[in-house]
Amino acid sequence: MEQIIFNTNPFLLSLFLLFPLFIFTLIKKSVKSRKLNFPPSPTKLPIIGNLHQISNLPHKSLYDLSLKHGPFMFVNFGATRYLVVSSSDALEEITKNHDTAFSNRPAIASLHPLQGNGQDMVYHPYGDHWKQLRKIGAIHLSSKNAVNRFQTMRDEEISSMLETIHASNANGEDIDMTAMFNTVVSNVFHRSYTGSHQREESTTKNFLDWDVKFKKLMGYFCVADLFASFAWIDRLTGFTTLLKSTYSELDGIMEKLINEREKESFVDVLLRLRDEDKLDYDVKAIMQGTFVAAVESVALELEWLLSELIRHPNILKKAQEEVQRVVGTKSKITNNEIDQMHYLRCIIKETLRLHPPGIVPRETSSNWIKLGGYDIPPKTKVLVNLFAVQCDPKDWEKPDEFIPERFIEKNIDYMGNQGYAPFGFGRRNCPGMAYGLALVEEIIANLLYRFDWKMHDGSKPEELNMEEVFQFVVSRKFPLRLVPVLRV
Repeated sequence: MEQIIFNTNPFLLSLFLLFPLFIFTLIKKSVKSRKLNFPPSPTKLPIIGNLHQISNLPHKSLYDLSLKHGPFMFVNFGATRYLVVSSSDALEEITKNHDTAFSNRPAIASLHPLQGNGQDMVYHPYGDHWKQLRKIGAIHLSSKNAVNRFQTMRDEEISSMLETIHASNANGEDIDMTAMFNTVVSNVFHRSYTGSHQREESTTKNFLDWDVKFKKLMGYFCVADLFASFAWIDRLTGFTTLLKSTYSELDGIMEKLINEREKESFVDVLLRLRDEDKLDYDVKAIMQGTFVAAVESVALELEWLLSELIRHPNILKKAQEEVQRVVGTKSKITNNEIDQMHYLRCIIKETLRLHPPGIVPRETSSNWIKLGGYDIPPKTKVLVNLFAVQCDPKDWEKPDEFIPERFIEKNIDYMGNQGYAPFGFGRRNCPGMAYGLALVEEIIANLLYRFDWKMHDGSKPEELNMEEVFQFVVSRKFPLRLVPVLRV
């Protein structure tokens, strides 16, 4: 009977012969999966995963979860799994042993338009093309020569800011320092990009108006970021349309910057290299990603820096005394004098430690990785929680307190070592670090040299509200309003 069935039905015969192989494959796969050692994970719910455990301040929620589950843990946001890194030792293992494997950035639907056609500097996959872009940025935007080349522009914009503050002082008015920092930083980067000898106030205003919309957009719920298969819901809700229109505005602002460029400016160099060397560069995408990141990070740190100084009058006084001692009676602060302000630089480092921009997203390479004794699958999305790393009690005594003096003894640079990575880590760290630091140092040194500062509502300095809000970066929830008092 069996002989008849097999002769008349070759399909059944093939299935019968392949059945043992099929069983063997299943057993082998099961044994392999049992041998894999994945990082621990909080208990997740169907569909939403661990979203119910994340507050409106993700960096703090993830930090709290890491205290229970360890420095390497898996969390699920919707259908997407992330590896969360939460300690200095964990970050050090990545930078020392797996830097290349962690050098990609993940695709994020709500930020996709910033990537242009995929040829940008911030989000482009790690490889030869990205290395070319990085080299151009390092030479023409963030090198010491580039920083010095834009010195006159920075001086002019800082002087304009000081005049505005002086006028408010004469009238006894308080100042929205949040808006002030956003304006001066936007003006500086606008002129640095275009090489313009004068400010285009309309361009700055357009960008700052756009930035408000952008931050609000980042606070919306993007279904595609959590459930890729249900991206169509974003089209139904109108989020996709809003996303496109918002980024279309930014595209128009970048087009205006291109038209305003002077010869040998950063934008001009990008265009020339693209056209003369026939390089595949999306100039607008490069401009968008770097411009937004630069303005957000520098203005943000200035705001946190002045906030911490107001809350700690003794530290503010000590910093002002150093600036006064170094500058003396001169009318202008030079880079040579800033180089001598060691305590001020400790204050800047401590601000960046306590108030990093937020969480650094990465994605692993296409190979399996052994990390902290755990098996990490290919193409795993990663969240490096800088807040947790830089508040690791193993490295920092009283990590939640603002203590600039800790950096007098600790000779730590900004390159992502010893539990300190405010500009990211590894070969994919921030390319504009040198320029951003120079701008922060110059602005804050001038503010401390020329003005004292009082609370706008007459309250005590220690009562300054320091609540946070997470919108693309971790920002102050409320604008910083202060009353300037001219120093005599």
